[in-house]
Amino acid sequence: MSALDTVTWSNVRSHYDERIQIHGHLLALREQGNTRQFARLLLGISDPAGNYSAEEHALGPKILAENANAEQRITDLAGKFIALKNARDVPRLIRAAQLHYLQIGVGSEASCMLNPQVCWVANTRTIWAHLVIKHADDFRKANEELKLYRDADVTSEMAYQMWTHIHQELAASMTRIAEEGERFARRAKIDPGEIKYLWADAIANALYDDNHG
Repeated sequence: MSALDTVTWSNVRSHYDERIQIHGHLLALREQGNTRQFARLLLGISDPAGNYSAEEHALGPKILAENANAEQRITDLAGKFIALKNARDVPRLIRAAQLHYLQIGVGSEASCMLNPQVCWVANTRTIWAHLVIKHADDFRKANEELKLYRDADVTSEMAYQMWTHIHQELAASMTRIAEEGERFARRAKIDPGEIKYLWADAIANALYDDNHG
């Protein structure tokens, strides 16, 4: 039995559709030059679906409050994410931005919401899904290893290197999850998502909600 047998595919599709809508809204706000609303959505403040990593830990307000000229700096970083042809540059861009409280979890999710054809999410949910694959669908082992990432001091150099490493590993896992998820969804008579990394993220979210603990 695959871990994907536990997923309710109609829920995955609903989650995916919501994120696609947010993706389009973000691009529209940026095109309009609405920096304030753009930053608040990209940080999950005006809508949690804009950035679950930020919303889960209430980081959006902290990022805006504790960084000078935060809205413009976030918009500038967003432009760099949109221009990316290789998502392996995401950790470097996040570090160069030097925004307090905006680490790889929040930043990679922002990159995916803006450029989901290229960029993937590296947060606790996608990392956990990756670990489930790594440990042959053993949820217990995935739970144990996830603690290494959740318990790390995210401001430390060691944590940055650890999260950078796992970010790079996730490309293959998210591709596999998306491809296998397409087959499972069609079997359940649900149309799979067309944008690979948002589709994979929706599946990882469902896996985590249903099986992590």
